[in-house]
Amino acid sequence: MRDYYQILGVSKGASEGEIKKAYRRLAKKYHPDVNKDKGAEEKFKELSEAYNVLSDSKKRKQYDMFGSSPFGQGAPGGQGPGGFQWEFRQGPGGGPSTSSGQGFDFGGLGDQPGGFGNLGDLFNDLFQMGGMRRPGTRDRTRQTYQEPTPGRDSFTDIEIDFLEAIHGTSRQIHIRHANKSENLTVKIPAGVDNGSKVRVAGKGEPGQLGGKAGDLYLNIRVKPHPIFWREGADIYCEVPITVYEAILGATITVPTLDGTAKMKIPPGTISGQKFRLKEKGAPNLEKKGSVGDEYVIVQIVPPKKLNSETEDWIKEWAEKHPYNPRES
Repeated sequence: MRDYYQILGVSKGASEGEIKKAYRRLAKKYHPDVNKDKGAEEKFKELSEAYNVLSDSKKRKQYDMFGSSPFGQGAPGGQGPGGFQWEFRQGPGGGPSTSSGQGFDFGGLGDQPGGFGNLGDLFNDLFQMGGMRRPGTRDRTRQTYQEPTPGRDSFTDIEIDFLEAIHGTSRQIHIRHANKSENLTVKIPAGVDNGSKVRVAGKGEPGQLGGKAGDLYLNIRVKPHPIFWREGADIYCEVPITVYEAILGATITVPTLDGTAKMKIPPGTISGQKFRLKEKGAPNLEKKGSVGDEYVIVQIVPPKKLNSETEDWIKEWAEKHPYNPRES
């Protein structure tokens, strides 16, 4: 005979809460939708059977009273035409003996006034003695308790522009699960990046047996921008400057996410030098309320054509101010 307490891994004196907690933990582990091992389904049925008995105070009491060895499959006595039997006789000392004697049929007790109700059915239900029913009795199917199963999460890709990712946006999407379809307006928060995931609670696959629905996850794909690129919450761009601006210094106009800004270039600026515009970057999703910076990388662009007068002036300047940056 099966030990339901051992199956659930609880002691015989376990409370209803401890039994329920143990069943939920093991049911999630062995549920066939989660565990694909060959023995998982049988284990899950075994757990459900044990919980069906121990969670019911009346069934548990009967199980505790009559769940000892006389009721196992190898118990003394045998099966008679009346169903499940416990054979006994009065021994020499007047006490009960389990050797041989008159059969005691639990199956008939439920039909007698003042009897034990459906005790025969109870034993059939508890110990699955389907083959021990009395001829002519009804075949009652034992109902097994099943834990509600949550729905699975769903995933879909959403493509947005670079500036939409910075400032936030929304999208209308159509979802379909089984026989149900729905149009949703989904808000995409400011600061998302390529590969970010936006969770929409309760819009995944529906649950089973009253389980809650899974979640919908939007996988964000961000289109590249012709000027900007980003690293985390920081924004980068390249801006060309003239030779004269690099030598003499200047105040130039540079692009930002919100338009333009003025930026000073000191005299002697070199190509590839990086300048920081504080808090001109993207919202930082990891640090709520904080914003990244913008970094402007300048590139010196010489004029493509020079007139003879300018060339002469540059040659004269080079002769008066010789230097070689390749010398260390």
